[in-house]
Amino acid sequence: MKQAKDQVELFKLIFTSNWEDPEMDRMALKINPGDTMMTITSGGCNTLGFLLQDPALIYAVDINPTQSFLLELKIAAMKFLAYDHFIGFTGLRPMDTRTGTYNLLKDKISKEAAEFWDDNQTFIKKGFLMSGRYERFVKFVGNFVRLIEGNRRVNELFIERNPDDQKAFCKREWDTRRTRFIFNLFFNKNILARRGLKADYFTFDDGSNTFAESFYKKFMKVITDVPTTDNYFLHLYLKGGYKSLLDVPDYLMEKNFLSIKSRVDRIKIVTKDAKTWLSEMPSDTLDCFSLSNICELMSLDDTHKLFSEVVRTARRNSRICFRNLIIPREVPENFSTKIVKDHVLSDMIFSIDRSFVYSKVAAYRVIK
Repeated sequence: MKQAKDQVELFKLIFTSNWEDPEMDRMALKINPGDTMMTITSGGCNTLGFLLQDPALIYAVDINPTQSFLLELKIAAMKFLAYDHFIGFTGLRPMDTRTGTYNLLKDKISKEAAEFWDDNQTFIKKGFLMSGRYERFVKFVGNFVRLIEGNRRVNELFIERNPDDQKAFCKREWDTRRTRFIFNLFFNKNILARRGLKADYFTFDDGSNTFAESFYKKFMKVITDVPTTDNYFLHLYLKGGYKSLLDVPDYLMEKNFLSIKSRVDRIKIVTKDAKTWLSEMPSDTLDCFSLSNICELMSLDDTHKLFSEVVRTARRNSRICFRNLIIPREVPENFSTKIVKDHVLSDMIFSIDRSFVYSKVAAYRVIK
């Protein structure tokens, strides 16, 4: 399998939002006040939201510098803007003065980040919140879904129902050839490769023959088994935006704004391959590892190197949240006595995960 550098287009803004459910990370990581954390930056949403648990320090690590530039801009905006101004600047609300606001913020970010945003003023003018390559794809697909499925059917999906009624509604209205056609059309490896990942990234271990089939199964699971009314991930996929200011990631909520704003300096942004960065860290340093699905972008040898460094840098009883998208990755067997999976918790968080794209969401503890 090829390495991350061959699969991820660096210097392209792939994500402007996180697509990992932060509530599952919180359950897995059990973040305590004063903890030191490692996160994968991606859209930066979850890294910012974890500040609500009052960790002492968060290292936000990403191999893609544009993801670091995005988090820099989000931090500067949170730090120097009032809430209403901040959500307008992000694109959550209409705003006519984003360019002027950016000009006030650009000296608060690194020279490299400023150069990137200077060259991508379209993202600034529109609001960067849904401007990543993947987010633009999601909005496009959502428009097509509403065209084919109809606004009524989409809107009815978000009506609160008891579990039995929800299952019956989804089976009747969504488990159809029409819906499968949409998934086959858009969620195939060639289309997705244009949105940030190379076509050879996709393999399957869930009995599916195509990514569309695998993704469709996950979609049906989340709409039948998980409440839909406040699932902002589902709303993004089907409606192209957030339902309300109450159904957004934590860092965008007004009630959380001042707490997070006061703690953003606790985030240290690192642009580096995760295993390389960990190899440079002192031993017994980290309490929590939010690893997303980065091992799918590594060879098995590099996955082994990563977890070797996790064990070395972890403090006693450190916690890990670890995902798979499609490619099966597990903690290497020779670390099984040191990195212990909590099967009960892992099964539970996977079953209620609101972000339905992942085939595994699992919790581990480091025993030292």
